Amino acid sequence: MIARGPTLGADRETATGSLHVVGLQGPEAAQEFVANEPNNRAGVYAEHEVWRFENLLGRTMWEFPGATDEPRFLIIARSDSGQMSRGPVATESLSPELRQRLIVYGALTRLDDDRLVGVALALQVPDREALDALLEDDRLGLDAVSELEVHNWEFGGRR
Repeated sequence: MIARGPTLGADRETATGSLHVVGLQGPEAAQEFVANEPNNRAGVYAEHEVWRFENLLGRTMWEFPGATDEPRFLIIARSDSGQMSRGPVATESLSPELRQRLIVYGALTRLDDDRLVGVALALQVPDREALDALLEDDRLGLDAVSELEVHNWEFGGRR
């Protein structure tokens, strides 16, 4: 398990979904994981999406050294064409300050043909304004994407 936790509404209390980044043997194992996930089995989720994830930080969320008093966010950046022209920025190219705020960072590829479709990252920042400033900055290399989902997020398992 690399990361997991609920996405949250604006009140940061109401669960709106869930993130699971797990190391599995292949597409069939991923589909089985989704099918057996308790909230999915209970019908909590209207939909789900599954991608391969290349862990560019090389660590899990439990190894994240950040403080616990700042909000965390999950960003899923994708190309609406179904394929990105270039991959995410190498972690060595990111500023040290930004690298310290990243909890999860990696490339998303399709299960069936390994085409690059996006980037996923979770990070901790003082507030939404700080997040918006980072998202507008080219340091994350998100200028190659056309769809950007921003979710309030927290470390999980079950509440």
